Amino acid sequence: MFEISKYKDSNVKLSIRLPESIDNTLRKIAETEDMSFNNVLVSCVKYALDNMDLSKYETEEKK
Repeated sequence: MFEISKYKDSNVKLSIRLPESIDNTLRKIAETEDMSFNNVLVSCVKYALDNMDLSKYETEEKK
């Protein structure tokens, strides 16, 4: 199940472009959950990665 978590280890700065509708949705979630936009975004990305088959992206050493 998807849960928004607080992340304190987020130390890589990125600049990204999002569709306005996604930005609006993430900001509304952040406001409603009293969380930072960054925590909501990181939680979404982590959830997506945790639920993908990443085996084809692993290096040969890890297989």
